[in-house]
Amino acid sequence: MTEKDWIQGILAKNLQRPPRPLVLALWTLVVTGGVVFVMGIQGPEALRAWEAFLINFLFWSGIAQSGIVLAAILQVTDARWGRPIKRLSEGFAAFLPISLLLFPILFLGREALFPWVRTPIPAKEAWLNVPFLFARDGLGLLVLYGLSLLFLYHSLRPDVGLARQVNQGWGNGLAGSLIRGWRGTEIERERSQHAQSTLAPILLILYGIVFSLIGFDLVMSLSPKWYSTLFGAYFFISNLYLGLAALAIGIILARRYFNLQEQITSLQFHDLGKLIFAFCMITGDFFWSQFLVIWYGNLPEEVEYVIRRIYEPPWAPLAWAVLLICYLGAFVVLLSRQVKLKPASLFAISAVIVGGMWLERYVLVVPSLWPGPNAPFGWIEILILLGFVAAYVLVFLGFVRNFPLLPISDPLLKGRPSTVE
Repeated sequence: MTEKDWIQGILAKNLQRPPRPLVLALWTLVVTGGVVFVMGIQGPEALRAWEAFLINFLFWSGIAQSGIVLAAILQVTDARWGRPIKRLSEGFAAFLPISLLLFPILFLGREALFPWVRTPIPAKEAWLNVPFLFARDGLGLLVLYGLSLLFLYHSLRPDVGLARQVNQGWGNGLAGSLIRGWRGTEIERERSQHAQSTLAPILLILYGIVFSLIGFDLVMSLSPKWYSTLFGAYFFISNLYLGLAALAIGIILARRYFNLQEQITSLQFHDLGKLIFAFCMITGDFFWSQFLVIWYGNLPEEVEYVIRRIYEPPWAPLAWAVLLICYLGAFVVLLSRQVKLKPASLFAISAVIVGGMWLERYVLVVPSLWPGPNAPFGWIEILILLGFVAAYVLVFLGFVRNFPLLPISDPLLKGRPSTVE
């Protein structure tokens, strides 16, 4: 098989459009979630709406960023095994522009979400003040997302150009705009690899810094008297754990829908499963290290945060469920090699982890703000969650519809023919 035939076979997989009823259903959920949120913040349940928005902003923005971070890791390590899933991982970044647009909305809910806005703490006012917090977080996200999209641009450009070279009718619109000033396949391929290898380590370092800051500012400051120097690291590491599990779900569904069985095999599932297992242990270690210091230090301003979550109803059952689902249970299940090799079992445990990590974000946010005796979870939280889910799926489907499903110009992609005829 020539490279031209191989590329045409890959591009043919992009021709499958998502079912129209699915797209309409997703848009309906997006609109419904938006309407529920807008109505919610104007009514007596405003706090619930703001809590749900913050939880889902953190959750889905984290998944989106983790996809591009994994692609950067694959680039830094020259990982051949991960090349077939690199493009699908990059597709998560399609949500980043939406995340950036959603961030300023949190400014409107500052008084509902952040107790230190209503009751300033003089000792922390230099750090916890509205202009400085939103300026630093907004700037951090802008730079991180911008660098992520620049990395994505350099990854996509040679693939789109090569696809256009093979099929003149392919890649119009957004995809076509990426190849202005095209200088030939070999030059563009070399330039792309150099740019990605340069940007990737910078992106990884910046991710650790910015998401640590987001953890401190948008989660830890909800309980302004509490602090943990390890929380930022825990937040960005747990975010990668979540992202890897979400990626497993994404590639298993995409493999089936786009007929990528030849390109994505049990090798990718096994290695991705091992990464999920590794980050399960790392995230659990960060959790335990943080908990141990707080618990045995027994300082009131630190231990109160933990006691409220592991002893007081209604939060205690939820916190213990997170521990069981995300760490202990996942650890035991992922010990099995067969679980990691089989798509069905890997999908199941990944779905459980993703659900557990959403609950973990819920436990981090809501007990700090909710004064009632019962955990708030009803139609407001469900519809806002479904709105975020639908928005995320829509942008991901748009991405995979417009760009090659595999990094066809990548020299490390296994099974790629060497010449174009």
